[in-house]
Amino acid sequence: MKFNHLAALAAAMSLVAGQALAAEIKVPEGTEFPMRLEDAISSKTANTGDRFTVSLDDNVKLPDGTVLKAGYRGVGEIVEARKNGMLGKTGKLNVRLLYLKVGDERIRLRANRGVQGEHRTGAQVVSVVLLWPVAGFIKGKNITINKGTMLTAFSDNDTVLTAPITPPPAEM
Repeated sequence: MKFNHLAALAAAMSLVAGQALAAEIKVPEGTEFPMRLEDAISSKTANTGDRFTVSLDDNVKLPDGTVLKAGYRGVGEIVEARKNGMLGKTGKLNVRLLYLKVGDERIRLRANRGVQGEHRTGAQVVSVVLLWPVAGFIKGKNITINKGTMLTAFSDNDTVLTAPITPPPAEM
């Protein structure tokens, strides 16, 4: 009778261990995530450290067959923001994506994007030489990264998610 009890206990423990393994979903480092910018960002108004929203634009299939559905939200951050300036100095923006939130868990991301205005050095020099009294009032252009801009991000490290995965939030 003790043997049957032990066998039943061993079977139950192996079943629980099997369920614990099945309850984890691994997102390997380097998994590609197509992300969409949900806010417009302008060098005119952005400041270093400001955060913005991104979302998963397309379903992502993981190696174990699990599919992360489009619509999960994430967060990015302004790394550098420079407004336009005198003498035709153009604006500049550098952003990076921080994480994608799946349920209560976060997948760290790595993705950077930098945008700088077009330089017209020749025109600036000519303007300064010919229009030197008003040259200080000639300003460059600010930069804007539009809402809906696509960015490709990659998972920064192996991440384990707990199953079942919470579905993505409803549309914004």
